[in-house]
Amino acid sequence: MAEIRKKHVLICCGVLLAVVVVLAAVCVALYFAVFRPRPPRVAATVVGSRVSDFEVFPTPVLNLTFDVVVTADNPNYASFRYGEVVTVVRYHGDDVGRAVVPAGEIGARATAAVAATVEVDAVKVMSTPYFPVDGIAGALPLETTTTVAGEAVVLGTFKISAMTVVTCTVTVCPLREEESTPQCISTVHVG
Repeated sequence: MAEIRKKHVLICCGVLLAVVVVLAAVCVALYFAVFRPRPPRVAATVVGSRVSDFEVFPTPVLNLTFDVVVTADNPNYASFRYGEVVTVVRYHGDDVGRAVVPAGEIGARATAAVAATVEVDAVKVMSTPYFPVDGIAGALPLETTTTVAGEAVVLGTFKISAMTVVTCTVTVCPLREEESTPQCISTVHVG
């Protein structure tokens, strides 16, 4: 009788162990195949610029506004929460404009677009030694940098932090009220 009971206990333990091993293998496979957190794909584009006033002489005047759209695609099966989206406009390395979009969330396997309007500080642009030469030439070389940082949490356990920096260079020709096609480079920092 004791041997039969011992045999039943061994069979139950063996089956239980097999079930645990199979469940662990399925969980690991699902993590690496489906639930593994991935960084979002972020693209920022300068969709337009408006020059409402531009003069070099006698008194320099510049009213310039950039419209920037940041599109983020979340490939995860969990939402991606991001902090403030900061867009900075630079003229020859000096910050001349800044826009901050409030923090938000992108749903699982979704795409979201965030728009920002950046007013360029004319005083800062005109106070640089480059403005008279660029103003007479009729071309202002500007750079926009957009930063998006946040994290995705899968199943409340697995986290991935990601920061994306998108830098675009654009030349604005205020006399002709046009801009060059922006050239953008995106850098993703994971971890």
